[in-house]
Amino acid sequence: IGLCELTASMTEMAQALTTASGSRFQVQPGHTGWKGYGTDIFYNSDKWEALEGGVQTVGCSSRQGNRAANWVVLKDKATGEKLITGGIHLSYCEGGCDSLHECELQALYAKLEEMKKKHPSAPVVWMGDMNRNMQATVMRNLVNGSIGSMTTFKADDVCKTTKSTHMAGGGAIDHIFGELGAFKIREGGSTGQGVIGQNLEGSDHFPIYSILDFGRR
Repeated sequence: IGLCELTASMTEMAQALTTASGSRFQVQPGHTGWKGYGTDIFYNSDKWEALEGGVQTVGCSSRQGNRAANWVVLKDKATGEKLITGGIHLSYCEGGCDSLHECELQALYAKLEEMKKKHPSAPVVWMGDMNRNMQATVMRNLVNGSIGSMTTFKADDVCKTTKSTHMAGGGAIDHIFGELGAFKIREGGSTGQGVIGQNLEGSDHFPIYSILDFGRR
């Protein structure tokens, strides 16, 4: 589970997720304090072992506060399959700001690529508040493996929601990306929670999800 712009207690949130789901959730490794607005990862420790992870402030001229890149490497306790995950919350810029978003995304992808070199069998799935829809140039380039001057792995929008993810309406600006060809998408999209014009339990964004298969089946 990835939560954007979370400023509450990480341990209290992990306990709340455990209580709500009946599974034991833990905070991602390497989370040693607030480093900026990112996508904090919580994982089901009944199913996954966390191998490594971290949170790092991105070195960009971010707006409305620092931004952070999150990354985690998980291993399925039953199959031994590894998975790299993480995310980021990009700056909001009215009308878009491709160069800033490329800088922030490059910081995230530098960590994802580092983890891919250490764990070459592990595919990547990551998520976040992009503040951009999938028609934006920076998003179209990203799925084709290009972030500014950086060349990286191609990705797929594995959520594919067409519904608004923000209380103000408009297109989806929260997304989940999976390494191209690594996942079979079973389902995904909006959870159906949230009403345009109203906060959802204090949040101005609405949740999305993906159910994916990967590895040996």
